[in-house]
Amino acid sequence: MNISRQHEPIVESSEVRKDGYAALCQLAVSCTLAKSDRRALAEHILRADKIGTGAFAMLTRLLSQKLLYATVLDDDKVCPTIAVGGSGITYAIDELEPQDGQLFHYDEYALGQNGIHVGSLLGATLIGMKAGARGPFLQANGTFRSVHLLSVSHCLPVA
Repeated sequence: MNISRQHEPIVESSEVRKDGYAALCQLAVSCTLAKSDRRALAEHILRADKIGTGAFAMLTRLLSQKLLYATVLDDDKVCPTIAVGGSGITYAIDELEPQDGQLFHYDEYALGQNGIHVGSLLGATLIGMKAGARGPFLQANGTFRSVHLLSVSHCLPVA
């Protein structure tokens, strides 16, 4: 009896993960990437793939889906409501208090405490999303939360 209780959460967890990964694929399909972001995502995948375990393996999968399924446009053709490298963004996780941040690809573009590296699970989720969109936010432990991209401003060149 005790053994079956231990197995129930594992089954639920794998079902949530299956649905969550399908939702990540749908998120990727709805995203638009600038060509410069696409190149940077490929670099993030290579770095994460070298480590290859834990959150880095999940990051590789998430970014790979974006490269595979997202629409890619020339940088100057990307709608200003799309989150690209260098964008200032406002987002909310699980309908909590909105937070501000700035997406960046390379460490030299990090701006203090509010920088969100695209090579992180949060940054990889947000890149390519359109303001107003909601999506699954993959956590390092394999669970999912929800993220809502509230607004986008293009205050820096694509970084």
